[in-house]
Amino acid sequence: MSKWILGLTGGISSGKTTVCNFFKEFGCAVVDADLCARKVVMPGTKGLKKLTEHFGKSILNPDGTLDRKALRNIIFSDDDKLSFVNKTLHPLIHEQIMSELDEATGCYVVLAAPLLFENHLEHIPSRILCMDADPETQIMRTVERDGCSYEIAKAMVAHQLPREIKIKSSDDVVISNYPTLDELKQKIHELHTHYLTLIEQDNAHD
Repeated sequence: MSKWILGLTGGISSGKTTVCNFFKEFGCAVVDADLCARKVVMPGTKGLKKLTEHFGKSILNPDGTLDRKALRNIIFSDDDKLSFVNKTLHPLIHEQIMSELDEATGCYVVLAAPLLFENHLEHIPSRILCMDADPETQIMRTVERDGCSYEIAKAMVAHQLPREIKIKSSDDVVISNYPTLDELKQKIHELHTHYLTLIEQDNAHD
């Protein structure tokens, strides 16, 4: 794919959604990997059909949509079942992501993927930006956002790929706990300007 793509990743509650909105303001298209993952298990899709055939209708809500909580309870107590879900859905999610990237129009495309490295999508972007926040900030933001307990939020943060690995594997890193949103936006705008320069340079070499 010749299109210039920025991979945007980072741990839970590290500011990815806020930054995605900034990029949209700057004229970029955004493809959300989490939304792609939801689309491939909507009613009538091959993904949901395969899951239902394997696990039965207990994973469905009364309206025929996937009961994510029911599926989560099944797969996280059984590695084989988790492996089946991953093998079934990952190719479909990858296909959906590539299709949306291909159709996206903007000055460049941002692929927002919290699990960019975990799901081996790092080969897709031209450059990778990692949003980072210290674990305590992540925990408190998650508690506030999701209304969960401190312990659950702490466990969610602990189960992620270590932030050191994400930072080391990324081209750019932004610490998201800026004092104000305006300052964070300014930092992202500086990067955006830098990316436009890189794209110009790439085009000049073509």
